[in-house]
Amino acid sequence: MKVLYLVVSILIVASCSSQNKDNNFSQELTEDIQNTQFYAPYCIYLLNDIDTIPTSQIERLVTKILPSYNLVDSISTKIGLNEYTITHFNKPKIDYPAPSPEYLEHSGHNLDSTEINRLQDPNKAVAIAFSGTNKNIKTDNIQINIIIDSLISSSSNIVTDYATYESFNKSSWKLDRVIPFSEKNQDFMSQYTIHLYRDGDYCRAVTLGMGKFCLPDISIEGISCNNQNSYASLINLLAQTWLENPKITIDSTAILNIAKIKNDSVRNRLDNNLETNATKKGIVFLKNVIPLEGDAPNTQLQIVFNRKEYSSPQEEQQELLSTIFGSTDAIKYINHDDKLLAASNKAKEELPRFKKLFNSGLAPGYSLLLKAPFETDNGGTEWMWVEVTKWDNSITGILQNDPFEIEELKSGAIVSFEQNDVFDYIYYLPDGTYEGNETGKIIANNQ
Repeated sequence: MKVLYLVVSILIVASCSSQNKDNNFSQELTEDIQNTQFYAPYCIYLLNDIDTIPTSQIERLVTKILPSYNLVDSISTKIGLNEYTITHFNKPKIDYPAPSPEYLEHSGHNLDSTEINRLQDPNKAVAIAFSGTNKNIKTDNIQINIIIDSLISSSSNIVTDYATYESFNKSSWKLDRVIPFSEKNQDFMSQYTIHLYRDGDYCRAVTLGMGKFCLPDISIEGISCNNQNSYASLINLLAQTWLENPKITIDSTAILNIAKIKNDSVRNRLDNNLETNATKKGIVFLKNVIPLEGDAPNTQLQIVFNRKEYSSPQEEQQELLSTIFGSTDAIKYINHDDKLLAASNKAKEELPRFKKLFNSGLAPGYSLLLKAPFETDNGGTEWMWVEVTKWDNSITGILQNDPFEIEELKSGAIVSFEQNDVFDYIYYLPDGTYEGNETGKIIANNQ
């Protein structure tokens, strides 16, 4: 029996039709999205008994590097002031505990196991919080990074940025925060973080740390957990666009164009991940939302996908990603020979295990794709990958391919099928590796 297969490149979003005709890239940016005041809290944990950071040392540094900032007992509620506070903790394990080892496994920058363990019971701690206006926001944050760098001169000191909940030792702070963001190179991607986690059937992504630059945090709901790299690229493109020009249109849309990003390192990084059919530009629709529990206490703009011409928000998401960054799908016509059927039968034997694993809850970074059959317009069969979002009596998920021979079906559509119809699986791990797709390997070798 000859069947039709779609093979999707790993970590590349599914292909789509051309750019929406109603997208207008000449819309005027008129609405300023900057907040008037920022707040940037840090805590330096001193792990050795002999280490100390006296208030006088901090005062001298701030006076020299940020002379417009005044030391106060507590941050004022008044707008237009540049202030900072210093608080010492002799029992930080009790009074100002560091992030847990489990959290640091993901948020610690180049921290080894010894540093993570010692951080749970540090000798002392110094919390420093800055609050200032948006007048010189980029320069002020550059100087704050330099101040923190000077204060963690001891190799045993660890700093936690409590706007992003990330922790750094001296080398990773300089490498990940100070060097990428300077007057000459303002790589904004180094100054905030993106949290991606499962939220019901889908995933949610939200930034932490944008408020340090008087910018709203960015969130997206109901997204494919399998395409997290693409959504991170979308958020990074929007964030860098706002750092360079913090405006949106009067109808709450943001115009994205990779080619117009001024920062070379960010633009080149985005360019390096493009497919040949990428347009490099698109428009996102935004709405102001209330931050959820665990989000930053900051204004937040959510990228929304609710246009009626799409069968699902996920279909609209896939088209936007594919339009901006491009995509690659390949089609292969093959015969189901004995070797291929044997590999498929072996994969089917694993499905009960993966059903149990999926329904127990996949951790962030994991996703499960199943290859399912779809009837073509001419009565044939087109096999495509589907990211599983629900698995009970039947299986429901997000179509990962754009069909070649089914006119009414698009990538991102929500589809359902039976477990008995599954041909193979791919189980993606957070490090980018995967299990399964043995039938795909056979097909590739046969070609």
